[in-house]
Amino acid sequence: MSDSLSEIDRLTRVLVKHPREAFVDAGTIAAQWTRLNFAAAPSLPKAIDEYEAFLEIIRTAGARIDFLPRDEQTNLDSLYARDASVVCAHGVILCRMGKRLRATEPSSQEATFRRLGIPVVGAIAEPGCLEGGDVVWVDDRTVAVGRGYRTNDEGIRQFRALLADSIDELILVPLPHWRGPGDVLHLMSLISPVDDNLAVV
Repeated sequence: MSDSLSEIDRLTRVLVKHPREAFVDAGTIAAQWTRLNFAAAPSLPKAIDEYEAFLEIIRTAGARIDFLPRDEQTNLDSLYARDASVVCAHGVILCRMGKRLRATEPSSQEATFRRLGIPVVGAIAEPGCLEGGDVVWVDDRTVAVGRGYRTNDEGIRQFRALLADSIDELILVPLPHWRGPGDVLHLMSLISPVDDNLAVV
């Protein structure tokens, strides 16, 4: 989170899920990684070391870090905290996951948002699907949304309605088929904003 919705402004606050809480232990990893379509079983010690280095960069930049707790109802994928909710001008919008094995993540995050006093603006409801990895803020009043296997037209329609007059434009981006519904590319897999009017694509 920041004082602005732009993907390139200075980060002032971030919500993360540490590998300790998402991956739990070697047994949990062994039981889940294949069905979640991971390329290989993650190494918990290496993930912890790398994540601690990542968190130190964020701390050094001066951002506040909040942590999602361990939740038995979520799985390894909950490490990717951005997918289950979207920050907007008035708080957060809870997603409805297109990957069914991640269905419990938005409600798990909701409990943390409420504990932290972060307003929940609303939630995407069935039959809509929207994942945060398909949402890119171009600036405070312009948002791009990828339509594909994890984010559908109804999810985008509901998202636009929840944003109401807080935005001027929603840009719809059709996503590629790539390897099909089991192994998708999010919009954020394809574009990384780095400055005003500049992105790595």
